[in-house]
Amino acid sequence: MDNKKYGLGILGLGSRGVRFGGGAFVRSGHFTIECLCDVRQDKVDAAIDWLGDEGLLEHAVQGYTDIDAFLAHPGLDVVIVATPDFAHAECAVRVLKAKKHLYLEKPMAQTIADCDRIIEAWRGSDTVFMVGLELRYCTLMQDCKALIDAGEIGRIILGTVVDNVSVGGQYYFHGPRRRKDYIISLILEKGTHSLDLANWLIGDSPRKVYASGGLDVYGGDAPNDKRCRDCEIRFTCPDFIEADADGFEKPDYCAFARECDVSDNSLVLVDYANGARLSYMECHFTPEYTREFMFVGDKGKLEAFYDNEQNFKIKLWKRFEKEPQIFYPGQSAGGHGGGDTGILDEFYLSLQAGKPSMKGVRGARDSAAIAIAAARSEESGLPVEIPKVVYPEGVAL
Repeated sequence: MDNKKYGLGILGLGSRGVRFGGGAFVRSGHFTIECLCDVRQDKVDAAIDWLGDEGLLEHAVQGYTDIDAFLAHPGLDVVIVATPDFAHAECAVRVLKAKKHLYLEKPMAQTIADCDRIIEAWRGSDTVFMVGLELRYCTLMQDCKALIDAGEIGRIILGTVVDNVSVGGQYYFHGPRRRKDYIISLILEKGTHSLDLANWLIGDSPRKVYASGGLDVYGGDAPNDKRCRDCEIRFTCPDFIEADADGFEKPDYCAFARECDVSDNSLVLVDYANGARLSYMECHFTPEYTREFMFVGDKGKLEAFYDNEQNFKIKLWKRFEKEPQIFYPGQSAGGHGGGDTGILDEFYLSLQAGKPSMKGVRGARDSAAIAIAAARSEESGLPVEIPKVVYPEGVAL
């Protein structure tokens, strides 16, 4: 292995693509930004300005509004796709067909068929392909995985995962992500992180999903064009939001508008191919912002607690023992409990290995599939089957 720096291109120049793509990738020391692309020229110009002001450009970079010209840029090795979710599939397929290494922001795609289309495009591309589900690499989940793989609770039979989202109104109901026609559901937009962890820890793929949900706090009768900035109750409304002023757009439309139609709370039941069963709860108006995990096996039970402050905790019970063992996973530098840096390290090591790989993509497809099936189940009131996919040999969950 050498210490080669890889030429990086960012496709989709919102805050996530520029701040994480331009920030974390470059600061890792393994990448240099070569080119940028967005359908809007003003976003291209703003991204170049921001990256330059942050000292993240080693040289002048080329900006594009045409994806074909972007993918043909000399020196482009790796592409981050950070477009809106509806464009993930088409952009990912184009990148893989151009034989560029791909880091695709989650969720993988908005239909199961598109997830499988991306996987098919990877075959023969001779590339490294990962989806940005960084929580697998946080210290808490690494410790949970090690305990489960060591057989500490035996074969997992039941699981429960809870996403408490205190900032749901702040994050999702002020802009286009409050609409199903834009994001499908908040389970797909938000919950794929936790669902991916469940799939990974259970160690198998989902087969059937049933879901129920509702829009019970957000949405309402406000006009769709009403904005926080000139609202008559902006000084007292707990869901008031300031429009961003640092060069990145942050919509401030009223969270109680008529067009809001995504569920702000959902319950999901999942059956797995190996017989395990999972319940998942996502709520966007809880007091706290945490993730909670519980898995019961035939030899014991594991509980895990996650928050952004890294107050991580694991409880492990053995059957027929009254007192649990308590573990406190260590804190780690970087966001998501070290997950942000951990996934970048894994991506870079995969590039250095020089072999095509698709690490974690099976789990990314399965987590998106649960969310997509859950949205259909909420609409129909019926269980939804998840189709199987044939993966290339050696592709792990």
